[in-house]
Amino acid sequence: MTKPRIRILFVAMWIALVGALVVLFSLLNRPGGGSSAWVVSLIVSWLPFLALVGVWLWLSRRNLRSSSGTNWVDLYEQQIAESRRTNALLERIAVALEKPSPG
Repeated sequence: MTKPRIRILFVAMWIALVGALVVLFSLLNRPGGGSSAWVVSLIVSWLPFLALVGVWLWLSRRNLRSSSGTNWVDLYEQQIAESRRTNALLERIAVALEKPSPG
């Protein structure tokens, strides 16, 4: 994900959180009373889990890049290209050693 996409994701998550809190407080303070303890227990039980998932996603996205700034897929592709070049050179050396020397 690029940085603008991550920022949009964080903004969307923030709007969703604020919306959920507005709904919660409107349910808690509605006229006529009523028991809304289930809403509080729902938020208290799910909020740590959602925070854990959010932190896990943030860490996993952050660790997709190496210290040089390139992502792991690009580094892997560079390694494959270098291995192919090395194999081609080793094959040329092997062919050159198999030829009989003139003499």
